[in-house]
Amino acid sequence: MSKYLTIFFLFFSILSCGYPDIDNVPDFKDTKLNDEELLEYCSISNTEKIDIDKCINDYKS
Repeated sequence: MSKYLTIFFLFFSILSCGYPDIDNVPDFKDTKLNDEELLEYCSISNTEKIDIDKCINDYKS
């Protein structure tokens, strides 16, 4: 039984090394948001109407 458990553990360990690391995640700085996504993003990060308008204008410029 322990032989099979050891083989399973080794097999699982080898396969888990193939997953990408957190350093491989893109930064998404060049992502273009559509109007609906931009409004949602600015609404989450700001609560005042003036701040939301400023966020939208800063993103589009």
